[in-house]
Amino acid sequence: MDREALTVFNSIFSTGSAFVYRCANDENFTMKFMAGQVEKLCGCPKSDILGNAKVSYAGLTHAEDIDRVFADVDAAIEKRGNWDVAYRLSRPDGSETWVRERGNAVFSDSGEMIYLEGLVVDASAEVSLRRELQETLNRTEAANAEIINLAENILRSVQKLSILAINAGIEAARAGKAGLGFAYLAREIKALADENNRWANRITDTMAQRKRDEAREAASGSKAG
Repeated sequence: MDREALTVFNSIFSTGSAFVYRCANDENFTMKFMAGQVEKLCGCPKSDILGNAKVSYAGLTHAEDIDRVFADVDAAIEKRGNWDVAYRLSRPDGSETWVRERGNAVFSDSGEMIYLEGLVVDASAEVSLRRELQETLNRTEAANAEIINLAENILRSVQKLSILAINAGIEAARAGKAGLGFAYLAREIKALADENNRWANRITDTMAQRKRDEAREAASGSKAG
């Protein structure tokens, strides 16, 4: 990989919880290239994963999720489209984390598959928010229009982040002016991440306020009784 492109790549993903990859389409998803917060998400340095040195990426994928991941990837490859799948990573220390991956297959001019590439982002907050939202909606279906609207906005933000990263084409293979494209990508990813964070905070604040209101109502009812 071009040194300049790699430098820009590492700069883009030096913060936050995300990494990009290139891997073989085999039973291990054998990693050929990884850049970003690999250790933060996977729980081990990328040197342990590249080439299946100590562990394969497929081996880090939760046993209950791996078949679904393979199925989604295979279906996307067959259609020559993108996959967008959420799954858990089982870290070597026994902990787990949710991630969301958006990727695609890269083919040569002759139509031969060269490798798979994509972006993996931390989805822990997204999964937690979805669960909390569902619990809230299950408790009361009324007066939740604002929460639903906020949820839709945060999910759109996550979707735009995934689409942007793939549409950029993971330009690491390009030399020279590729850095300009990465600079633009970095700004857009940061802007979307900031937007995502704002919506997440608004949802959390709204839910916290609802819980306080429910507590006050319950207290008032108790006194009245």
